[in-house]
Amino acid sequence: MDDSDRPGVCGQLSVRADLLASLIDLAPSRVRKRLDKDPAIAHAWTWTAEATCVTISTGDETVRLEWDAESKRVTHLEQVSCSCLLSPKCFHLLACVSCLPIETDAASSEHKATPPRASESEPSDEPSMFEITTAMRDAAGRSLDAIELMLCSGARRCGVVLQSALLRAAHQCRAAGLIHLSSALLSVVEGVVRLRAQSGNTDVSQLQIDLARAVVIARHVLRQPAADLETIGQVRRSFEPVDVSRLLSLLAEPIVTRSGYAGVCVYLMADDGTIYQVSEVRPGEADLASQAYHGGIELGGTMISAFQLCRSSVDVQNMTASPDRRLGRGSKTRWAVRKQTGRPIDESPAWKKRCGRSLADQVDQLLAAHESVGATTRAETDFVAFRCQVLGRHEDAVLVKADDVSRPLKLRIALDTDQVPYRENLELLARSPGLKVFVIGRVRRHQAGSIDALAIHVEACHDGSDDDPRLDLPESWQNVCQLGLDRLERHFFSQTDPELGSPSLAAAVDSRRQTEPSIDGVAELARQQRTLVLGGRGSVASPGSGGHRRMIRMLKRQLLPTAARLADAVASAAVAIDSRASDSGGEDDRPGLCDLLAASDRYQNVFRADYHRQAWNDWLS
Repeated sequence: MDDSDRPGVCGQLSVRADLLASLIDLAPSRVRKRLDKDPAIAHAWTWTAEATCVTISTGDETVRLEWDAESKRVTHLEQVSCSCLLSPKCFHLLACVSCLPIETDAASSEHKATPPRASESEPSDEPSMFEITTAMRDAAGRSLDAIELMLCSGARRCGVVLQSALLRAAHQCRAAGLIHLSSALLSVVEGVVRLRAQSGNTDVSQLQIDLARAVVIARHVLRQPAADLETIGQVRRSFEPVDVSRLLSLLAEPIVTRSGYAGVCVYLMADDGTIYQVSEVRPGEADLASQAYHGGIELGGTMISAFQLCRSSVDVQNMTASPDRRLGRGSKTRWAVRKQTGRPIDESPAWKKRCGRSLADQVDQLLAAHESVGATTRAETDFVAFRCQVLGRHEDAVLVKADDVSRPLKLRIALDTDQVPYRENLELLARSPGLKVFVIGRVRRHQAGSIDALAIHVEACHDGSDDDPRLDLPESWQNVCQLGLDRLERHFFSQTDPELGSPSLAAAVDSRRQTEPSIDGVAELARQQRTLVLGGRGSVASPGSGGHRRMIRMLKRQLLPTAARLADAVASAAVAIDSRASDSGGEDDRPGLCDLLAASDRYQNVFRADYHRQAWNDWLS
């Protein structure tokens, strides 16, 4: 559940998964059923923050939640109490605690940019492969059992008892060292809570992704003698020495997560074209991004703001980096920050090696990148850079004409909140047709022709006649605007007409809720998967029903035999008397709902990836 759906006084409080599971197990059946009927009832109660606790007035009773001063976590049963006689087995206590975000010790490793600790800069001798232990296999099996129970009932009917099973499984995975599996299970519980509370931030697609990811990791643990770090995960990232001595700043972007973290991430490019990142992220609201941007980032004893770092070159000694290319910032690393020269960024040798290609080649390479099973992703996967000319506005995007592309591209809003200036900056750019800029952005894989604009360089603005549109940035910006962090002003523009009365960009549509293009086969399979996740096995059309037979005929007519077999297998498993036995190690070797959910998700991902790659190639050709 997002913070906007919880009582505001909750702030950055969180509750350990095993504590919430314990409270659910302690509660009598009638208390669980009462909470299942109204999961968000505690939101209407009066929450009051005190120095080290929160008190909640329910009308007749008072609930008290204490937390650890440093971590702001509720970790022990002794920290929660209620004035009623049934405490800690009462309805009031369970309703209040279930409002809090779920947290584990691995939470810090789940965010895209988390500030590394000083000790992380030490080289790691950890092996690349880890032997699967009996405890890991037990935890993975328990995870599949919990997921199977959820698929039988559906997320809409996944009450506190099933949530407790998922939480217990997540805690066991965490104790056994399966960090990524634990993270996926906790994300599933958060998704279920949002769904049942009818939150505006409910994301069914992400819930399906989390479920499939959990199944894939659990199956790998059960079937293989060893697993790599990307599958297992770790609480604290390992940092290895890297042979890099100079870095060129690329851009900075705001970081805002659903789990209540905010800050800034600076991307730096090495001489070989590899992109690394340095970040400053803390628990807090979205406005912390601006504070982190202008505040200091400690780099091995050197303090510098992200505003300066993203406009500088860096000489570094004893540099270390994690597998996902986050830089270590320990005391043994030496940093020397220098201002960049006045020449355009695309003239540097490092830039030419990384982005000195056509936009079509850049997009094709990133769409062909391999995606791993685990949570580790590369820093630069979706970045592209290109020169372009502003054409104007189109709905929630800025139309631009790239130098080497015949069709116009759409620069879109990367993060549409009031606390970051993406929307305001793009609105000013949209009112400046003819303006030439150099754009660094992130490709929207699922929308051909759409790129989230992250930063612009304006050296090109000074070419041409005096009548051409120009953008003159403050000297301290060094001709660079980080669109999510720097705020453009009207007086920066000349020979343009950025009138305030001009229509503003249309409200950006949440990309998570955008429908797929007309890919009928995948859409039918996705609809069946969505039905299974939300409504459970009982809501899936049986193999003999007319609707199911029509779907199979359509898939075969579209020459999608694999999709047809998958749909048939899901329907058959859903109506089986005991499909669970085949999914938890029984003698029946037929795939169960868990395996079929993961297989269906994988098929759709591969199908869509190929479709979107072809759509982008058609757009750019």
